[in-house]
Amino acid sequence: MRDDLTFAERVHRELREVRWPEPAEIRARARRRSRRTAVAAAIAVLAVVSGSAVAVGDRDGAVVPLASWAERRLSQPEPEPSGQAEIPQEALLEPADVGVRSNVRLGDTGLGEQVQVDPLLEICADGRGLSGQRTVSRYSRSQSLLQKDTHGQTWSSGGLVLTQDVYRLAPGASARFFTGLDRIVTACAGWTEVGPRPWGRGIVTASVAHTWRAVERDFAGDEAVLLRHALSQPVDVATGKPLDVRFPSESRMVVRVGDLVTVIVPASELGVDGPNIVGSTSDAKLLELGRSAARRLCVAANPSC
Repeated sequence: MRDDLTFAERVHRELREVRWPEPAEIRARARRRSRRTAVAAAIAVLAVVSGSAVAVGDRDGAVVPLASWAERRLSQPEPEPSGQAEIPQEALLEPADVGVRSNVRLGDTGLGEQVQVDPLLEICADGRGLSGQRTVSRYSRSQSLLQKDTHGQTWSSGGLVLTQDVYRLAPGASARFFTGLDRIVTACAGWTEVGPRPWGRGIVTASVAHTWRAVERDFAGDEAVLLRHALSQPVDVATGKPLDVRFPSESRMVVRVGDLVTVIVPASELGVDGPNIVGSTSDAKLLELGRSAARRLCVAANPSC
């Protein structure tokens, strides 16, 4: 019996000396394994399909055998940047920062998510051949602030207050992000979308002109922009006549602090008939909200504020 206790005590003592990896380290190892698996799978597929040697272009423009390229990728895994990794909840806006009552918060986290400013802007970027400007984050955290109805049981039609996404970018990518965003906004200053739209009791093919412009810049954090998206009155392509419908402008803020970038979209700008923190106030309210977001990001940014 004493021998059993001695063995248990020894195991217990040795376990205390074991260094358990942090969650970020575990995820980093998983990403590296995923990359190795993907490369190995690609090699196997190409070998079966072609049955011959395949070459790919290296970064410096030289053509090297695929096997050499794969071996180099597997032997040189991407280093994990130093500093904070995962994004804590404290880095996001609090309901008290918004100025509109919110009693429900929904959130999510992610890895390797694409930084999304505006889905329509991305469609335009693809059409302009700028899909390569998209940025993929290391870590992300998102939230939606909502408001329950007066009964506290069901969602009111205007239950959404705002959405916020926070992305942690790789070293160097955060400094280049706004340059790429400006390039896309400039290219999409006059983009016309043509497609089917419900009208009356049927469907018509209508054209709508989209315009994005920077209303304010550098009002918070290291970099910031308040984007305004305007849509023209749609026109029936078949008849050339405008349709009797108009769309409100849409606003969203993009703020950067260190390696963190946040995208904030007020609910009214999502087409939700609810609390309107834009229509009931001036843009000054949005700019102050952006400054509050920058202060929140400071707790998790690399380098810290």
